[in-house]
Amino acid sequence: MNIAELKLEIIAQIIATDDTALLNKIQEIINDFESNSLVNEPASTYERIRVFSDEEQRKINLAVQQYENGECISDEDAQKEIQEWLED
Repeated sequence: MNIAELKLEIIAQIIATDDTALLNKIQEIINDFESNSLVNEPASTYERIRVFSDEEQRKINLAVQQYENGECISDEDAQKEIQEWLED
């Protein structure tokens, strides 16, 4: 695929999407690229942002709440407990 074909494919995908987050990210990348080009800096490296499902977020919130309530043990204590279980 040459550059012209790649551009057309990307443009078609942009036109076909209604995903505001994706479009905002594309705009951000273009703006950053243009800004970096003007000051002759290398383009930034973008990482994919992980969006948690509702269930994953619920579990994370529960874990944070348990930590804040002191309902947890240190890694060292956990390792000791595991070692005790293995010795039994």
